[in-house]
Amino acid sequence: MRPMDQITGKDQKRHVILHYLMNQEMKANWNGQSQTMTVVEEIPGGEEIAVQWSEVWPIGESSTVILSKLLARYLELHCTFIKQLSPNKIQLKVEKVLIAKKERLNPRFTITEEGVVNVTNIVSSKTIIEANMFNIPTLVRVNFEDYRKRMMVRSGEAGIMDIFKSGMERKFDVVKSTQKILFIKDATNPESYRMDGEGFLNYEEDIEDNVDKLAFAARDKKIKSELIVPILYKNELEEIIPIGFYFLQTKDKFITDEDLAFYQTQISEMIERIKDANLMTTVEKFPVLDLSATGLKLRVSNSTLVETLPKQKGILLELVFKLQTPFRFFGKIAWTHKEANGDLLVGVEFSGKRTYAEKVRFEENIEIIKNNGRTAA
Repeated sequence: MRPMDQITGKDQKRHVILHYLMNQEMKANWNGQSQTMTVVEEIPGGEEIAVQWSEVWPIGESSTVILSKLLARYLELHCTFIKQLSPNKIQLKVEKVLIAKKERLNPRFTITEEGVVNVTNIVSSKTIIEANMFNIPTLVRVNFEDYRKRMMVRSGEAGIMDIFKSGMERKFDVVKSTQKILFIKDATNPESYRMDGEGFLNYEEDIEDNVDKLAFAARDKKIKSELIVPILYKNELEEIIPIGFYFLQTKDKFITDEDLAFYQTQISEMIERIKDANLMTTVEKFPVLDLSATGLKLRVSNSTLVETLPKQKGILLELVFKLQTPFRFFGKIAWTHKEANGDLLVGVEFSGKRTYAEKVRFEENIEIIKNNGRTAA
């Protein structure tokens, strides 16, 4: 990682925004999610901007959004959300502007001879699974339906398994935002709406306080129990993403603690199946353009990876020095840039621990590259 300079002055912030970022696409991160946003307006005052987003996030006032862009140097805007101006445009306050220093903590060296250092056996995701999917991927839809039927065998009644969507009842939004289970054992008893427990919502405190009315309505509709379990997907950076829910209202029998444990086990099994099926390995070799002790830059020409890597957080890869045993790394995707010829340049930051022997061997190879090449700018 590079050390960063911070710009705090209002006029300096405004200069950076107006001269370098207007109408530029930037990578946006919020709450473990990412998308592309475009700066479309500098709002008078020098510290607020309007940006267009490619998908709507359920973002709250004062939430932090980080916009990043690789120009001559890497740049970040640390912003707070102010308001939504239109369906596809929001207003942000720019709290900090960070620009990478020219000096690097770990010098980067250019690979001067093609084929000396390559990346191969890239393990990545086929489909990007996010918290705000508008269309449910086939892989997810098929598994949702399979496991919904399995749960129906247990419950004897049809539940719903789906992704979270806009316009749903508040209780679904609360389950998504808190990642907690809503479990009402006896929907006709107001006390069931007040139950507390680790990892569970208290309906009266968290959603709606008029629980006597809800219990009366449940008696009228002959509802015995109600359950909403969030379906939590862990991505390649170990970030937990609420991608959907299992919803069950019973009329024939009460949902027991044993039933809930069964449903949770089934959901965990389903998530692992989705993760396994969503991984692909690309065995092609891709040239490393430059390298440091903490990361690398490579050129990717595979059309599938060109499309999917910019949307991913990280990949598994094998780094191969000529005539040597490969190094296996987990790498965070730091940045991507598509060239005019269609190739994708990818900045990868190494993550995870290495053994002492691996570390020594890796540093020896870096030293050879350093002596044979030149330091990258």
